[in-house]
Amino acid sequence: MNICPNCKSNNVALYILISRWRINKCSDCELVYTLIEDNIKNINNTVYNTEYIRGYRSREIELRVRFREYLHVIEKYQRGGKLLDIGCGMGYFIAIAEQSSNYIWKTTGVELNTQLIKAANKLVRKRIVNGSLSRLPFKSNVFDCVTCFDVLEHDQYLQKNLSEVKRVLKKGGILVVQAPNYVSLMAFLTGKKWDWWALPDHVLHMSFAFLDSFLLKNNFEILQKFTYERSKDFLLNIKGTLGKSYIQKIIFYSSVPVLFLFERISWLFNLGALSFVIARKKV
Repeated sequence: MNICPNCKSNNVALYILISRWRINKCSDCELVYTLIEDNIKNINNTVYNTEYIRGYRSREIELRVRFREYLHVIEKYQRGGKLLDIGCGMGYFIAIAEQSSNYIWKTTGVELNTQLIKAANKLVRKRIVNGSLSRLPFKSNVFDCVTCFDVLEHDQYLQKNLSEVKRVLKKGGILVVQAPNYVSLMAFLTGKKWDWWALPDHVLHMSFAFLDSFLLKNNFEILQKFTYERSKDFLLNIKGTLGKSYIQKIIFYSSVPVLFLFERISWLFNLGALSFVIARKKV
């Protein structure tokens, strides 16, 4: 694709080549995107299979802790109401919103993968429906809060998808987005081995600045924004880029305190590997 999927500019060039995957960058809007072949466009229906579900369940405690933290941040701006979690996976976040909040949330989840829907509905009593970003099966102006945790990067039609999210969100409603930040210290240090290139699953690669600007251009008011990553992910990804020799292991483990310090400093400059933005729909 020699045209940017976001702004339709043809002012694009190769940003990085990883294995057989070509990743281009638009010089006009700064979006980075993977060139996708027709035969892998439905990869989300196959990647998130039974093995993925087992791995996800093994992280349930960790994920529930993380989702409680997300909910605490969200409730600074929206204390209960109708909540839609797009790409809800196993339904852990909406379960947390119902069970761990001091406010009343009426929750719904949307998931593309049918195996995940089946697994999630056992947890949250059949409140997960089949759908996608491009076609949400709801009326307009329904939800007080829409969450998109690690979702927007999976489909190239970013503008169309955001318009659909905006359609179901009430005026004054809250949109919460998390997405990998390719302009991050973690990506810089690991290069082509950065875990969250996640090819070919991740089609779009957005910087923190791009995501901020994109939401502003679509008439959202930014309420809070920051970058971060789990230090465990940061260190493991760096460790994975090194060889397995005894000397390399010594170098890595002796560098951990310095790496940890640089990681925390990088967050001050929005160079964490995950962008997190809370925005309010204005119109």
